[in-house]
Amino acid sequence: MKRFVASRKLWLLITMVVVLLLWHHFIIRPAMLDWGSPPTIQHLSLAGDALTTGNRHIRAVLIDGTPDEIWPWLLQMGQDRGGFYSYEWLENIFRADMHNIYELRSELQHPRVVGDTVWLAGRHHYNGTGYQRIGAITPHQSFVMVDEEDYTRLEHGRKAKACWAFYLHPQSNSKTWLIAGSYQSDGSPGRNVLRYFFYEVPHFIMERKMLRTIKRLVEQNKPIEDGVTPAISFADDKDHELIK
Repeated sequence: MKRFVASRKLWLLITMVVVLLLWHHFIIRPAMLDWGSPPTIQHLSLAGDALTTGNRHIRAVLIDGTPDEIWPWLLQMGQDRGGFYSYEWLENIFRADMHNIYELRSELQHPRVVGDTVWLAGRHHYNGTGYQRIGAITPHQSFVMVDEEDYTRLEHGRKAKACWAFYLHPQSNSKTWLIAGSYQSDGSPGRNVLRYFFYEVPHFIMERKMLRTIKRLVEQNKPIEDGVTPAISFADDKDHELIK
């Protein structure tokens, strides 16, 4: 009898796990991978498409602002510049040594060019490999990053296996889509499993926060009618709030 009860509990647990996995894979995961992007945005041809054969997923927010107003915030992204406007505590769990700056600073605005290094973590972590390089960039339009191996592939005329990109797509004279694109080719089965279970969800949480923060920064920092720029306040920006 005890064996029957234990066996029944085990099958109930297995069934619950399977149901949760199916729910995540077919409902939660698709919404997470392409969060915020309507079909018109998902079907756009984007600069990173030509650089990689990887599968593309894009997330997006519509910002009350022009590309000229949004681009400076993208330009100062990087651990050695203004951070990534996401959850510092979560990024620093992964030893990123991130410190976000929520204002535009002239010393962080020098132009980026192809080949530039964008640091994702402090140089003293990950044996100095926590960075990506700019594979393609068009000011006020697109900002595409790849890792060192993929940058070498691009230099030799080959396709990158993956890239991370940001795009600005005007919807009107005053509104612009900020798009984050992730491209990933299929890797080894083990690497795909690790990515599925341990990378996708944290990356979604951090990237969603970043897009929402840039939207807030741009919209709160827009000049008002008398030409005065309102002060930016993050009193209501609680880092512990992951999903809102």
